[in-house]
Amino acid sequence: MKKITLTLAAYLISLGTASANMAPSLKNGIQYFKRQEHKKAASELYKVLYSPNLSEHERSLARFYLGGSLVKLKLYQTAAFPLIVVAKGTPSKMTQRAFENLVLISENLNDSELLNYTLKKLDAADLNEIAKSFYYTRMGQALMQEQKYGESLEYLKQSLQNDPNGEEALYTTALVYLKQNDTASAIPLLEKIYSKYFNRPATDVKRGRAGLALGRAYYQAKRWNDAVNIYREVPKDHPLYRESQMELAWSLFRTAKFRSAMSTIQTLHTPFYANFYDPESLILRSIILIFVCQNDEAEKALVSFRKNYTSAFSVLADVNRSNQNTEFFFKQIEESNRYLKDLKNNRTPSYKGQLPFFIVRSLIESPALKNKLSYLDQVQEEKNRVAKIFNKADDAPIKKYALKILDGRQKNISKEAGNILKNALLLKEQELSLFTGDTGLINYEILNGKKKEARKEYIRKLNNPESAAIDKNDSRDFYINNGYRYWPFEGEYWRDEIGNYQYLGVNRCDEE
Repeated sequence: MKKITLTLAAYLISLGTASANMAPSLKNGIQYFKRQEHKKAASELYKVLYSPNLSEHERSLARFYLGGSLVKLKLYQTAAFPLIVVAKGTPSKMTQRAFENLVLISENLNDSELLNYTLKKLDAADLNEIAKSFYYTRMGQALMQEQKYGESLEYLKQSLQNDPNGEEALYTTALVYLKQNDTASAIPLLEKIYSKYFNRPATDVKRGRAGLALGRAYYQAKRWNDAVNIYREVPKDHPLYRESQMELAWSLFRTAKFRSAMSTIQTLHTPFYANFYDPESLILRSIILIFVCQNDEAEKALVSFRKNYTSAFSVLADVNRSNQNTEFFFKQIEESNRYLKDLKNNRTPSYKGQLPFFIVRSLIESPALKNKLSYLDQVQEEKNRVAKIFNKADDAPIKKYALKILDGRQKNISKEAGNILKNALLLKEQELSLFTGDTGLINYEILNGKKKEARKEYIRKLNNPESAAIDKNDSRDFYINNGYRYWPFEGEYWRDEIGNYQYLGVNRCDEE
């Protein structure tokens, strides 16, 4: 990514050589830019914009160099505004360069909307080979989001022709294949990416992400054992560990390794993960227990589900029906973040949100919301830089201009984040409704299993009255909480409280 950024930055060339007919203030601003005095250039060029006697071309030059100066000052959000105006003008070399700088800005801000807008206006023929690979990859990603998979693959293939080892292009190509259920084409690409990181430490973030992507492809291809092996390589101190455990549990279940699957699920039910939304683990737990004829324990899992999620479902339904505005939902995000921060700092706060904390906390970790909240942090950091850079009385106009833009972006992004949470909660309500329906079917299977057990017990007593009076001796000193052996890990980090679990329950289906 650094290569493409430097290449695009190099495109900020001196357009429109200063001439005798150019307004003196504009000429001064451009000279400041050329001397790399970007603070002076930005302040001067902003004042030029409001000069009454400028020609349209001169005004465009002022905007272009103003945007360039702000980019150099790393005020990316502010820089985008004058550059967008230039880019929308009559096609020219200057508009092309403005678009290229908008690509640079969107990459630094991780702003996909701005990136997609600018890429569609660019002509790949005018880019060098490195920039072409970047352009084709991003176009492929944008078209994938629009579910135009055929067109997406065409751009991605062009990107890989320019750079056969481009990780983003390889990953996006694999993702498109998976969306088309073509696992045979996707898996070799993901294996190629994973092999690049295999020799890195197990805690490496990129290695973990590549591993999870490959594990999911194996799962989709019904290569359960391969998926299990990949998921087991993610250590407990990896940020993706929790995510990997649920997927590992399903993979183990698919291979009929019920004890191992139950041990993995128990990890998700430790105090370390108490504040996460995870109804699926309880559903899977009850299903596995039914498979091994542990019907009483399966019933306990359903009781735990109802205890944790029935009331949450009611709250979600009420909030979704109340038609709250986006400001309400953003306040829930802020309150959950505040509460989580206090928890991590070992304070004892009171939660004042109107939504279940464990649901909001889990949704905050979703990529869509995480990106918006990270974007908000970037905007706040840029506001701080504006205040620090433009700290003189002469800088008041450009400072006011920048802060007005940033205040507006904060307001809009907050609305977008609130809207994402609002839509996510609607999906969570639907999901919980489906899970609740599943509990009805599971409960039916539990009752059916209990009937079979009772019938077997009745027949056994009829056939052997004496043995019925003798209790089976199941007492063993390492059984804790109905069939679990637990070795706590004693360390200084609270992640170590997860411990290691081994499920030792009996498969009663094998008992006669």
